[in-house]
Amino acid sequence: MYINILGSAAGLPSKTRKTQSIILDMVNEINEYFLIDVGEALQHQLLKTSIKPSKINHVFITHLHGDHIYGLPGFLSSRAHQGGEGKPLTVYGPKGLKEWLDITFSVSETTLNYPVDFIEISDGDQFKVKNVDITLKKLNHNIDSFLYIFKEENQKGALNVDKLKSEGIQPGPIYSEIKESETFMYNNKVYFTKDFLGPEIKGRKIAIHGDTRPVEDINYLNLINHSDCIIHEATFLDYEYEKANDYYHSEIHKVLDIQKDLNVKKYIFTHISNRYEEDFLRQFINNLPNDILIAHDFLKVEIPRKI
Repeated sequence: MYINILGSAAGLPSKTRKTQSIILDMVNEINEYFLIDVGEALQHQLLKTSIKPSKINHVFITHLHGDHIYGLPGFLSSRAHQGGEGKPLTVYGPKGLKEWLDITFSVSETTLNYPVDFIEISDGDQFKVKNVDITLKKLNHNIDSFLYIFKEENQKGALNVDKLKSEGIQPGPIYSEIKESETFMYNNKVYFTKDFLGPEIKGRKIAIHGDTRPVEDINYLNLINHSDCIIHEATFLDYEYEKANDYYHSEIHKVLDIQKDLNVKKYIFTHISNRYEEDFLRQFINNLPNDILIAHDFLKVEIPRKI
């Protein structure tokens, strides 16, 4: 599993940052990418990667501000000609998203050669895509904005091959059958599969925020606790608490202070204001611990399996 930041700017793009788009790369796990938010430059950014639009079958929109959705009509149209023909796509987003797209496609006389299912989201919704559970939480922004939590199902532990061999069971197709069963029989003896499995492999948990003021609600904090990675906006970096609050955005130190007692393996802060000069950013980043990253376009971070 990888996180790819394809757009890391706040509001307005700069020469080095495009507006918001994030890819959750689960090709190795479920053979597809999840796309979270679609800034206007997404198509150009994708051309600089090996990501195939035809493997993006689920799009998750956090909120309806332009820097998060202006690339969506173009992406949906292009996907139709980039291997997406006939491949269904599901778009999750707040109320109004489908209406906006319907009007855009109607006025531009755009048609798609694949079916699109629109799912209108609300606070507390839960969905499932293959082996990934998705939970939503409404945040604190000046329009409805949401947190998406992606949680893999736990997996059975690895087969203890040496123990199987000690029972005379040699490698072969029977190993797959054993792992998928609760019990199995060999030489007229019944075995419990759990006795031949290693520890359960915990599913990874990724929390991706839309724009928001810092949230201190205990239910929210419990929801994001034990995340392998939290992606959070940090429009403000230099202790501008009051300005961040006035604009319904977050200041990085405030977020980290609120979440200081959580068990989180890695933070990625994105939605970075272009007010900050590169020298400031470079020095700021150099002073951060290794588990806290400031996103840049094309940042790619591996999220390893839990052991």
